[in-house]
Amino acid sequence: MINEAQTVLRNVGLLIAQRGIFALSSFLFAILVPRMMGPGNYGRYALLFSLATWFIMLRDPGLNQIMGRFIPQLRLQGDWERLRKLFNNLLALCLVGGTLAAILYFLLTSLWLTDLDLFLLATMASTVVVRACSHPFFSLFLGLNQAARWGMNDIIYRWASLAFLIVGFYMAGLQGACLGLLMAELIVLSVGVWWGRSHFSWSKIRLDISYLMPYLRFGFFFYVSHLMIAASYHSGAVLVRFFYSDYVQVGYFGLAFSAFLTAAIAIPQLTLAFAPFMTTLLDQGKTEELCQWTEHLIKWLAAAGVLAVFGVLLLGNDLIPLMLGKTYRPVAINLLPLSLALFPFVLNNVATLLTLIYNRPKVALVAAGIRLAAFWIFGFPFVAWWGSFGGCLAVLVASSLSAVYSTRRMRESTPYSLQKWLLAIGLGVLFLPLVWLRSTWMVNLALYGLFILGYMILLLFLRVITTGEMRIFWQAIRSRQKIPDSRFQEK
Repeated sequence: MINEAQTVLRNVGLLIAQRGIFALSSFLFAILVPRMMGPGNYGRYALLFSLATWFIMLRDPGLNQIMGRFIPQLRLQGDWERLRKLFNNLLALCLVGGTLAAILYFLLTSLWLTDLDLFLLATMASTVVVRACSHPFFSLFLGLNQAARWGMNDIIYRWASLAFLIVGFYMAGLQGACLGLLMAELIVLSVGVWWGRSHFSWSKIRLDISYLMPYLRFGFFFYVSHLMIAASYHSGAVLVRFFYSDYVQVGYFGLAFSAFLTAAIAIPQLTLAFAPFMTTLLDQGKTEELCQWTEHLIKWLAAAGVLAVFGVLLLGNDLIPLMLGKTYRPVAINLLPLSLALFPFVLNNVATLLTLIYNRPKVALVAAGIRLAAFWIFGFPFVAWWGSFGGCLAVLVASSLSAVYSTRRMRESTPYSLQKWLLAIGLGVLFLPLVWLRSTWMVNLALYGLFILGYMILLLFLRVITTGEMRIFWQAIRSRQKIPDSRFQEK
């Protein structure tokens, strides 16, 4: 289990590095692609891509959760034949589901967007099929405790699509750009097939629904909960637009929420990376150790959240006008409640991880429903009173209510303590007087550096985070020792 823990920590370290690379690609995309395409073509591209994303989501049966929960069990038992059977059945299911989703996508867009070329629509429909084929391979790596390879899905696609999209648009306009996206998806699929070739077999690809049904029932709750979460994520702009017709408040909310998602999306990816390791702990009856790892997760992520909140407090008013222009200064104000939402977001995602490990997906489903309902219940009055800031405040309230429910329910299964999570946040509160010292951007940057130094000293002095934990984490990242792969274990 020591080797297993080192592996998961090394993968988490690599995932953190990957998020930085992903953020860089997102920045380059934002400054290059919209300007290159122009408002008209970029609007068409954004609409087609958004619709494709929804169809990709609709055909996903909860693969990450299924693979993250059941593949570690089969790997621990050494039952590689059943593992391959499960994987190839899920691959067949995704191939069929992806094909149907692509057909529906093409029919919908061809009937609705009659001003667009059918070749353009067919190309985007093809990306749905290819993504459906590549997704199972990368989800498999998550179950095999190779989360770094799982995370490479986003990195490879993001950079390949950026390169091929730009080249394709210059060569053939919007059609070339969409062909570039398809090429990027094919590259991702090729990498996934190559990495997962030891578990893939054409002869074993068959769709046995009766065999898959127990797994699909498990994944169904996570599937519906993800749709609810996506609805709460993407309905904020609609809510703001309901009250304001000039789109300015919509833009303020959209930009702030996009910045929030850049940080927030990393949290479920990092927590889910622990799923194979913690599943193995539970299967071996090491519930006390599982509880300790849960507490480690929430305090580490809480400390990262404190760094983000003070980044907004001390640097937001300088960075937002510098990056977006002075007219977007209200975005910095909107980021404050969104950055505070990272704290309940951490609890929610750790609790969701435990619903996966303890096979309690209904808790995740109800928590997602609470988040969606609370956002709309509080969003209406908040947006009416405070505009885009009210929408951001509604995100904070909805995330908090969802976290209270999911944390309370999952502490019934494993009574992990919230003391270190609260202490990590409380120590940050001690530095709030620094906010009143803000001045020029150089002074603010120095204040933020002073905060980081003082905060880390307090964390270590009060043993919220220990030097031993940091040393183990660093050694795990540097370690080149790996868990033997399936081919070695079969021998």
